[in-house]
Amino acid sequence: MVNKYRLDADRVWHRARRKAFWAKLFSSLGSGHEDRIRSFDEIGRRLRLTNTIYRGVQSIPLDKIIGSVGRYQDFARAFLPTRQIDAERWKQVAAAYLNPNSGGVPPIEVFKVGGSYFVKDGNHRVSVVRQLGNPDIEAYVWEYNVPLADVGDTGIDDLLLKAERQEFLSRSRLDELRPQHHIAFTLPGGYLDLLAQIAGYQDVLSRIDEADISYEDAVTAWYDMVYETTVQIIAREGLLDMFPDRTSGDFFVWVTRHHRELKAHYGSGSARLTQSIRAFRRKQRVGIRAILRRVFERLWLDRSRS
Repeated sequence: MVNKYRLDADRVWHRARRKAFWAKLFSSLGSGHEDRIRSFDEIGRRLRLTNTIYRGVQSIPLDKIIGSVGRYQDFARAFLPTRQIDAERWKQVAAAYLNPNSGGVPPIEVFKVGGSYFVKDGNHRVSVVRQLGNPDIEAYVWEYNVPLADVGDTGIDDLLLKAERQEFLSRSRLDELRPQHHIAFTLPGGYLDLLAQIAGYQDVLSRIDEADISYEDAVTAWYDMVYETTVQIIAREGLLDMFPDRTSGDFFVWVTRHHRELKAHYGSGSARLTQSIRAFRRKQRVGIRAILRRVFERLWLDRSRS
């Protein structure tokens, strides 16, 4: 006779896999959500994490567990199980949680960074408990010291933003060179993109002048001639009105990437910046319709294959 809790675990598993399918689908269609949980190794490298303090056993909120030390490729967003996961092992863990006579499940082990947690041991348990609807889970907690001011319970993306901004200002000295600047981002990665642009601009100026250009001169020239000019066009074309929760810095990075893509595809003389901004704006307006169309196309393909 099949164990009742095994049957329940089987139903929970299939429900989780359906959720994982939809999460992957919408991620592939440009929903803006990451398809995988976060990699602790990557976060640790970017934040330069070194020292930990053991905080004992705590009850921690599941929605604050955002990544894993070594298994981040095995789970989709919200720790949904992917095809790489052993279904039988996942169901065994689920049955242990569902069966009140199972003897319980040991606490997981996590690293805490700011207000976020990464699983060191217990990825399956986190995945199962999230699907069972529990708000929290018992965990052995090791907390990393983040080398930033006023960390508190700051989320990981905000920590990355602070670290990237700190590195950008330290290397560019833009606060000193152009104290009136208002460069800000809502997502990580933007400041690193700017540093790459400045380095490239320094190289271009040196080749044009046939002489070495100092990094300081490259920073001021890039800010005055590239950043400020582009941001003024962005404001004039109304992109900030379309997305009031984004910043000029966000749009600067998106638009310059789009501009580079157009130049690479059509040739260096084909795409003016204003044209690229207008094309980018049109692309955003039709984005939702395109996503819906691609959803139905994917669903049709999946049905025709089954």
